[in-house]
Amino acid sequence: MAHHTAATLSVTAQIGDPSLIFGLSGRAYAGLSFLAVLLTGVLLLVSRGGFVRQAVDSAIEGSPLAVFYGILPFVFVAFAGGYALNQLARAGVVSPLLSRGWSLITLLVGVGFGGLGFLVVGTYLTEIEGERRPWHGAVVGAVLSALPWLVVPAPPALLLWFLGAAAGLGASTRRWVHGERTVETEARG
Repeated sequence: MAHHTAATLSVTAQIGDPSLIFGLSGRAYAGLSFLAVLLTGVLLLVSRGGFVRQAVDSAIEGSPLAVFYGILPFVFVAFAGGYALNQLARAGVVSPLLSRGWSLITLLVGVGFGGLGFLVVGTYLTEIEGERRPWHGAVVGAVLSALPWLVVPAPPALLLWFLGAAAGLGASTRRWVHGERTVETEARG
C-alpha cells in the first residue's frame, strides 16, 4: 500500500515540474517555449483569427486585475490532468510510459493555453506602436515566453511563464466566467 501511494505521488508530481519529465536546461526550455508558442500562435491565427482578434480586444478593454482569471485555465488543466493520472494510478493501470504520455498531453494542453496568452500579449504590444499586427505579435509573444527560461531557474521560470500567459488569457477568461446567460441559453441546457 505504501508503494502504491508513493508511486501515485511520484506520477502526479511530474505535472508540476517540467524538469522531472524532460530534465532539460533553461536554454532548451527557452527554445522549446519559443517554438511551441510560435507554432500555437500561427495555428490559432490561421484557424481562429476572429477569436484571436476578440481576445486581443478583450485584453485591451479589460481590467489589469483580469490576469488572476487567466490562471484559471491552467489550474483546470493541471487539476484535470492530475486527477485523471491519479485515478489511473489508483486503478493500477498506470505504467511509466502511460504516466509520461499523459503528463505530456497535459503539458501540451497547458502550452496551448500559454501560446494563446502570449499571442494576445504580443499582439497587444504590437498595437502600442501603431496598427495591430497579429503575425508580428506571434513572434513577440514567442520571444516573451522564452525570456523567463533564460533568466531564472526552472520553477520560478515556470511561474513567470504562467503569469505572462495569464496576462493574455485573463480578460477572455473573465468574460467567459461572467458571461451573460439568458433564459433561452439555460433552458437548452
